[in-house]
Amino acid sequence: MTCLLSVRAALAFALVAFLALAPAQAQEADAFDVVPAMLSEDDRAWLTRTEDYFNSIHTIRAGFFQTSSEGGGAEGEFYLRRPGRLRVEYLPPTPVLIVGDGIFLHFHDTELGQVSDWPIFDTPLGAISDDEVRFNEDLVVTDFLRRSGSLAITLVKREDPGLGSLTLFFSEAPMELKQWKVIDAQGLVTTVALFNIETNIDLDAKLFVFDDPREKREQR
Repeated sequence: MTCLLSVRAALAFALVAFLALAPAQAQEADAFDVVPAMLSEDDRAWLTRTEDYFNSIHTIRAGFFQTSSEGGGAEGEFYLRRPGRLRVEYLPPTPVLIVGDGIFLHFHDTELGQVSDWPIFDTPLGAISDDEVRFNEDLVVTDFLRRSGSLAITLVKREDPGLGSLTLFFSEAPMELKQWKVIDAQGLVTTVALFNIETNIDLDAKLFVFDDPREKREQR
C-alpha cells in the first residue's frame, strides 16, 4: 500500500510539474506581484544564449527521472517537437501518459481511465515550446544563477505569478537543458532530470496524437 501511495503522489506532482497549475486558481494569484531579477550585462548575454539555444532546437528526445519533495519517484521518456507538441511516457508502474498536441495538454491516468486537458500554451513548458522563446515576456525571470559551468533560470508566468515557478538548469559547454524544477503554490517541489538527450532528430508525428479514451466510451 505504501508503494502505491508513493506512486500516486508522484503522479500528482507530475501533473503539477507539467501543467504548472490549474487556471482555476488564477484569481488567487492576482494578489502576487512579479519582481524581475536584477541582471548584469553578462547575465543578459547568457540569457540571450539560452533563448538562442531553445530557438535552435526543433525536437528533443530524452530519458528522464522525476522526484518530488513528497518522496515519490518515476522515470520514462520525454519527447518535444516545437511548437507546442510534447509527450511524456512514464514507465511502469506509473500509469500516466501526458500528450501535448499543439493545442491542448492531455493528462491521462491509464489505470483510472481519467483524462484532464489544459491549453498547452498556458503552461510554462508549453510556453518554452512555442515558435520563439523570449524570456521576460510571458515568462518573467525572477532569479538567475551562473556557477561552475552551469546556469539556473527561474521563471514565473507574468499573468499568474502566484501559481508557482519553473527553474531551468543548463550546462554551459555545450549549452544543454539538463533538468527543470517546479515549485507549486503550496511549496511542493518536483524535479525532472534529463539524460541521453538527442536534439533535432526526426520524431514520428503519431507521438503527439492523443488517443482519447473518452471518445471510445461515447462510441459504445
